[in-house]
Amino acid sequence: MKKTQDIKEIDPYKIDKLSRVPSGLIILILKYWAAAAAVFFSIIGGPDIGLNFDDAVTDDPIAVISQSFLIVLLIALFLSLLINYVVRPIVRLLYNRRNNTFKYNMINLKGFKSFLVCLIYMFVISIILYFVVVFMGMHGLILDPFGTTGGAGIEPFSYGLYFIVVDGIFLLIKNLIIMIFQRVQYKRQIQGD
Repeated sequence: MKKTQDIKEIDPYKIDKLSRVPSGLIILILKYWAAAAAVFFSIIGGPDIGLNFDDAVTDDPIAVISQSFLIVLLIALFLSLLINYVVRPIVRLLYNRRNNTFKYNMINLKGFKSFLVCLIYMFVISIILYFVVVFMGMHGLILDPFGTTGGAGIEPFSYGLYFIVVDGIFLLIKNLIIMIFQRVQYKRQIQGD
C-alpha cells in the first residue's frame, strides 16, 4: 500500500505575513509611486511621444505661462488616471469592516463620475505642487538623487514626496470634517432631537 501523507488543510482565518503590513503604508507607497510615475511618463517621457516642452525656455511670459499650464494639466490628467484606475481599486480591495481604507483616499466614488471628480481634485493638487516645486527650485531644495536636475526643476522623487504631503493635508481636513459631522449627528441622536 502507498503511504498517504496528511494534506494540511488551509485555515482561512490564519493571518499571513503580508496581512501584517498596515494598509495605510501600502496606500502611501502606491500614491507615491503614482505621483512619481505621472511626472516621469508625462513630463520626462513626453518628448518620446511627441510632446515638446522647449518653448518654456523663451523670455516671452505668455509662452512660459501657457507651457506651465500645459504641464500642470498633463500631470493632473496622468495623476487622475493612475489614482483612479490603479490606487482606488486597491483601496477598495483592502477595505473591510475592521480596516476602513477609504479614509486614505480623497475620492471614493464609482464609475466615470469618479474620474471627473478625481481630475478636478488632481488639477487643484497639481497647481499647488507647481508653486511648491517652483519655490523649492528657486532655493535649490529639490531632491536630486541622480544629479539630473541640479537642484532645480521637476523631478519624480521629490514630486511624489510633495504630493504625499499636500494630499495628506487635504485628507486630514476631509477626515476632520467627517469626524465632526459624525459626532454632531451622534449627539443629536442621543439627545433625541
